[in-house]
Amino acid sequence: MNSTKRIKEAHPWLSYDEVVKILLYHHQGSMWIQNLQGDKLERSMEAFTKLLRSKSRNTLEPFVEYVLDDYYKGVDEYGNQIEESSREESFEHRWNRARAILLESK
Repeated sequence: MNSTKRIKEAHPWLSYDEVVKILLYHHQGSMWIQNLQGDKLERSMEAFTKLLRSKSRNTLEPFVEYVLDDYYKGVDEYGNQIEESSREESFEHRWNRARAILLESK
């Protein structure tokens, strides 16, 4: 069973689209911020999947909301894509903030 299915099984309240976006969040940061590749990236993704599965809905919801609402928020009021360089918060700051929300939740 892949990570998407395992997370969806543990948290049926999440849509498949939401699960994929959450996994993509971790994959992006693991590659671009932590510079993980190959086996290290795969182990990081497995550990992330295990962490998500271990969280209750109440502790996971703030993380999910931040990732879906703020981490990916990249359009202006007219629906036009905002360039990363024009955003108020950097990619790294948004990624680290989401990670802090996830790790702070008990």
